[in-house]
Amino acid sequence: MKSEQTGKGENGIASPNGPGATTHPEATIDQVRDLLFGGTQRSIENNLADLREEMRTALKQIQAEFAKELAAMQAKLTELEQNTEQKRLASQRDIGAAISELGATISGLGTDRAGK
Repeated sequence: MKSEQTGKGENGIASPNGPGATTHPEATIDQVRDLLFGGTQRSIENNLADLREEMRTALKQIQAEFAKELAAMQAKLTELEQNTEQKRLASQRDIGAAISELGATISGLGTDRAGK
């Protein structure tokens, strides 16, 4: 008789899967490992998946906050740039007016001397 017909493997031990089934030691070890640690592994995988999702959510929040802060900084920078330009133009006008006034004063001094 063949060992496959009796439901026993090549080593004479009955196959756990019944007659006609051939088992490989690696598959048996994987089955035992799954029975012993399968629940724990699934739990760990679920926890990791939850952690990944939390990290994605946190990253999206951080990116949104960063974009908001960046937009606020850009708006403030634009405002400061406009204020600085207005002050520069005002200073330039003041300097021009002061130079004109100084020129008029100098001209007035020259006419006062010429008239004396």
